[in-house]
Amino acid sequence: MKTISIICQKGGVGKTTAVVNLSTIFSKKGYRTLIIDLDPQGNVSTYLNFDKNTKNVTSSIDLLSGVTEIFTGELSENLSIIPSNKEIARYNDEKIIGGAKISKLKKYGLFNEFDFVFIDTPPTMSSLVQEGIAASDYYLIPTKPEFLAIEGVAQAMSFAKTTLKNIPNVNAIFLGVLLNQVETRRASYEEFLSELEYLLGDRLFKTKISHLTEIADSPFYGKTVIDFNKESKARIQFNKLAEEIIERVDKNEEIT
Repeated sequence: MKTISIICQKGGVGKTTAVVNLSTIFSKKGYRTLIIDLDPQGNVSTYLNFDKNTKNVTSSIDLLSGVTEIFTGELSENLSIIPSNKEIARYNDEKIIGGAKISKLKKYGLFNEFDFVFIDTPPTMSSLVQEGIAASDYYLIPTKPEFLAIEGVAQAMSFAKTTLKNIPNVNAIFLGVLLNQVETRRASYEEFLSELEYLLGDRLFKTKISHLTEIADSPFYGKTVIDFNKESKARIQFNKLAEEIIERVDKNEEIT
């Protein structure tokens, strides 16, 4: 079982969209996949048309409270969710130095029935993001090609590095930066891409996700873009991204 958290310094960069569509692609590839929503806004549940008040389903606040077993919400074949709620926001100001809660649950094997776990975190640098990183084997950072984006990536990387340093037994590996909402026709795009490639090298995913209307439209129908249009450019791109993630994870597993 491998856990991947998606973190970013600010909203609007397609973080939740990446979580939802990557999880869906992984599940369709036959991987037993779980989404843990640590974002108080609960956008993953809204995106997937899942009722956050469903009874007998473990929520992310239950995870932080130290449950001894979990009951996930079932979204589709091979895809499950542990939803969020607004109450989890109070954990944002907690200091978790000395031991993260969710990582302990992972240690006890509560998520062992899954092949991949994706954690959606708040678009901030907070204790909930630290929880996500501490519970993860890997983390990735989405961004989009705009002014100050590189600074945002640098801040997220620095925050993750500090988390790894300050919380015992946390060994999450930086998987890479995902360039999202790409418009190749914009005059500034090539210059931005060149600068990002220079700074990040192979830590920048080769696969980029385009700015497409189908990605924006799919949530209105309670679907991921993967299910919304099975022949879409977005589905092809997310499938390529999933393959790249699997390749990077497999390569790291061989090294370690």
